[in-house]
Amino acid sequence: MEYKSSFVKGALILSLAGIISKILGALYRIPFARIVGDEGVGLYQMAYPFYLIILAVSTAGIPLAISKLVAERYYKEDFQGIQRVFGTSMAMLLMIGAIASLTLYLGADFIASNILQDPRAALSLKAIAPAILLTSAMATLRGYFQGFQTMTPTALSQIIEQLVRVTTVFVGAFYLLPWGVEYAAAGAIFGTATGGLAGLLLLIFIYLWRKSKYKNEFKNSPSKPLESYPSLAKQIIYLAIPISIGGLVLPLMQTMDALLVPFSLQTAGFSFDEATSLYGQLSGMAGALINLPFIITTALAASLVPAITESLAAGKFNNIKYQFSSALRLALIIVVPASVGLWVLAEPICELLYDLPEAGIPLAWLAPTVLIVGLYQTSTGTLQGLNKPIIPVTSLFLGALVKGILTFTLTALTPLGIKGAALATVIGFLVATFKNIYSLTKILGRQWFKFQDHLLKPLVAVGVMAFGVLFSYKQLMAVGIRNSFSTLLAIALGGFIYFFVLLLIGGITGQDIEKVPKLGLKITKFLRKIKLVRD
Repeated sequence: MEYKSSFVKGALILSLAGIISKILGALYRIPFARIVGDEGVGLYQMAYPFYLIILAVSTAGIPLAISKLVAERYYKEDFQGIQRVFGTSMAMLLMIGAIASLTLYLGADFIASNILQDPRAALSLKAIAPAILLTSAMATLRGYFQGFQTMTPTALSQIIEQLVRVTTVFVGAFYLLPWGVEYAAAGAIFGTATGGLAGLLLLIFIYLWRKSKYKNEFKNSPSKPLESYPSLAKQIIYLAIPISIGGLVLPLMQTMDALLVPFSLQTAGFSFDEATSLYGQLSGMAGALINLPFIITTALAASLVPAITESLAAGKFNNIKYQFSSALRLALIIVVPASVGLWVLAEPICELLYDLPEAGIPLAWLAPTVLIVGLYQTSTGTLQGLNKPIIPVTSLFLGALVKGILTFTLTALTPLGIKGAALATVIGFLVATFKNIYSLTKILGRQWFKFQDHLLKPLVAVGVMAFGVLFSYKQLMAVGIRNSFSTLLAIALGGFIYFFVLLLIGGITGQDIEKVPKLGLKITKFLRKIKLVRD
């Protein structure tokens, strides 16, 4: 049972780091939006997807491939094989990352003028180009540690990376804004490079510190035949290509939005500036909030890949069912209330954070994406661990096709406008998620799904939460309390209600809470004492 829970513990460590990173990220996004406005945010968001596309091509699949290959050799107690995997992958990624960084920098003016139709975005593209090389090396080290199911180095590097990034954003925005919003956007986006450098240096230090520890762990293991570097490169490429293609689809969908949404909004009768501002609300403001709950599901997917790989190598098929079922239940416990909460309080939240309540319109329509993408990510991690990386790729391509068609048609309809773009995103991801879950059920059977745990209990708890949030917010506003305090108090009360109801109906058990690093046992002991938790 200790092994079965290991991926959950790793996911919780990554989730905690992700929460801290996202909070730090909010510290720069919110004042950045206030300083440069939605037009500046729109410029930032136009450049960022191209960085993500090139990063996906150069790095997305290789870290997960490293994680899988390291996990397989860890099970076989082959330390030399692990080191050869690491050396091969690092050499590949440094070469690819250097080429990709140079290509983006040299092509920035062309992309900005001919594709984005806004030459001002060139500065941001050039500012972010060095980050690709740095992130490539950092991704290799993260994949190496995750193959050992050791998530702490990744977590620490995420926090350091974001700290340096936020600092750079504040400095860049302050000093460069007088030059124009395009310079402020470029200064903000350059934080990706400075943060990447800081995270990389930390990971190198941890690698050098832990290398001897890992070597000693296998010192009594029998020697294994050495694999050639070309053979390892082929294995990495074989695993990485479908995962990279899958990683490429997401930024392509964002780029599709950058191209289609402003164009379709202008077709619907909005001016150029209005279309840019509405796109900034959808992508840079609502999109930033929608991405927050994915901290949990991204961490779960990263933890599932090596855990399921090891279970598969050991022939423990029942473990795989348990791991996927547990991960999906944890994901649902998080994404269901997040989705409903963002829908219920969309406009108050946007007024609180951005002083722009109208950004709540696309946020409310995008809110179901939190639930849908959470399911997609969790199922994708399981499929990749099962050596089925092609399935999530085809699922996402199908979803992207549906999203593209609907974005072009629905956004151009005047009654819908930006709401049509949000609805297209929801439907596109729903198609991808349905195909993933269907394929996974064919492989694992239906035993992984438990109606009460996966569906009924979270829905009961979130129904009570939604009523409590709406009632409390309206009552607080009615007695004259400002929106900011009313929103924060309603969110806090909603979170308390949700988890309290979950505890009462057995949606969260003592065993679940015990897996929380450091504090789990203490919290469970207290809750058992007051008879509020079940085992």
